Amino acid sequence: MMDASTAIAIIERLAGPATFERGTAIYNDQAILSFHKNRNKIKATVQSASAPGVKVYQVTLTIKPTSYDGGCDCPASEGFDFCKHCVAVALQHADKLAQLEAAQGGSAIDRIQALIEDMDEQQAKNALLTCITQDEESILAWRLRADISQEFAVGNTKGSVITELKTLITKALPFRDVWQYNKARAYFQQAQEKLSLIIGLLQYLPAEQAHAVAYQILKRYDKIFERVDDSGGFRFELEHDILAAFATAVQRLTWSVSVKANYLLSFYSPDLDVMAFTDIPQRFIASTDDELREAFYTQLEQDVTAETNGNDRINFTVSIKMHDLCDYYAAKSDYSKAIEIFTQVAWHADDFLQLVKWAIAAKDVTVALQFLAQTRETDTYQKLTKECLALEAEVARLQGDPEAAIELQWQTYTHSLVLDDYIQLQVQIAKTYQHSDSDCDSDTDSELVTAKQTWQDKTLLFWDEILATLPTERAGPHRLITAEPFVELCLYLGLVERAIELAKHYPIDRDVLYQVAAISGKYAPEQTFDLYRRLILIWIKTAKSADYKKIINLLLELQGLLPDLPVLAPPDNVERAFDFFINEIAYEFAQKRQLQTMIKRHFVV
Repeated sequence: MMDASTAIAIIERLAGPATFERGTAIYNDQAILSFHKNRNKIKATVQSASAPGVKVYQVTLTIKPTSYDGGCDCPASEGFDFCKHCVAVALQHADKLAQLEAAQGGSAIDRIQALIEDMDEQQAKNALLTCITQDEESILAWRLRADISQEFAVGNTKGSVITELKTLITKALPFRDVWQYNKARAYFQQAQEKLSLIIGLLQYLPAEQAHAVAYQILKRYDKIFERVDDSGGFRFELEHDILAAFATAVQRLTWSVSVKANYLLSFYSPDLDVMAFTDIPQRFIASTDDELREAFYTQLEQDVTAETNGNDRINFTVSIKMHDLCDYYAAKSDYSKAIEIFTQVAWHADDFLQLVKWAIAAKDVTVALQFLAQTRETDTYQKLTKECLALEAEVARLQGDPEAAIELQWQTYTHSLVLDDYIQLQVQIAKTYQHSDSDCDSDTDSELVTAKQTWQDKTLLFWDEILATLPTERAGPHRLITAEPFVELCLYLGLVERAIELAKHYPIDRDVLYQVAAISGKYAPEQTFDLYRRLILIWIKTAKSADYKKIINLLLELQGLLPDLPVLAPPDNVERAFDFFINEIAYEFAQKRQLQTMIKRHFVV
């Protein structure tokens, strides 16, 4: 049983942020005309927001232990989608749960647990049986669980339970022509609901039978795509559940290590028409099963060696095996082995870049330079220039040439203009001027401070030149650059006044603008109101309904700062300026009705 806070989290997850916000507005507007709950079923009537007093919708929900199921007869739901009317009704249920918790104290689970602990064994059994018999799905699940217990406890080999489970799998995944968008969605929702019962029973089956049933689900799922078109992508949640259940079943198998390792290797070429396994060792080998992991990779290396020996062309399956083997050796810091194998399949610039990283990790400068050259040759559109420069800086440092490392890191930053790359430049400078000789500490500190200041001045001059140059006259990588990275840099360097000045004159990202606005109260309070005003307007113009809470929070934050801000002119009073701003929003953005409703709850309009 869920409590009130859990219920609200479940409702928001089922509906998504936008629908949850709309449903909350309906609930707050008291649009629920009737609400009837009978055990775990809710039937309610909700007034239409677009035609109040004229049109109503019927909502039917089933309360599950960790979810809600059902729908509404409005066009958005079509009987099964969790629409805004469903959200409003579910929120009414959550509110009733909250009232119950407040009246009795403690969460629902705490109170139930206390009740169970007070029961004797027979009372608890009777209560459980009563709960089970109230729901047909529960009866079926518990009846199958009972049959499993009885059948395998006495060693019965007829397999009647397994046969019934396979029949249920067939019913959950029927061979049916499904190509319409909404029908595909309903097909996979229904399949997930029915298969969840079977997947939940796998843990009670012996390992071999659990594996057989899990594989039957996988085979049936693979087969339906002959007739089911899921271009909308509704299958993925179900597919995740099926793969997770199959992986768990495989991990439970008590086969010998060698047999199990060979079985896992067969997953690289599965007997399936559509499905393909990825991340095989990570998915199917338990984190604690070191013996199986070693046996798997030993056999994998033997297979790779046999399949590549004297073979100039490596097929896709073998390539996947080699990638997994390389990851294994890299994780063990055996970079030379990883490089040896991966060299055979590397052909793309990203592949050679990975080889560079492994070579640097192995401190092999010669190999790193070789693969750097190949990266640049295959990087046709120069998408990896920044990454190559950064790695060249690492190679220069390995070669004992710190000045070259600094220069290459500088080139990395001027190419990307990313703050992290400037920070890495400072790291390179610090490494260059750190000495082990304690007698030189004061000199070293002075040199380090001077070097950092020199490169900082160089960076600021570089940015001044960029901003003083028309975008059409700048070098290629900088044509679309705004002042935003420069503002971030100034904030990092503590040049707050300069960051504020830049923010006043250049368009910048709203997240960076917020950093400037938040810190302006300390360094330039006369700018704070205008910065927040600009920030809030950007949010309103670009926000969806899910972002309205953020806008309200920004307005409240600005309102809280008003007593510490200087007088504005006109209207010569920050409180009056704020009131004027609230009314300006109400007038300019009247079409955003939900935002207006939220503003009226917090401010005087």
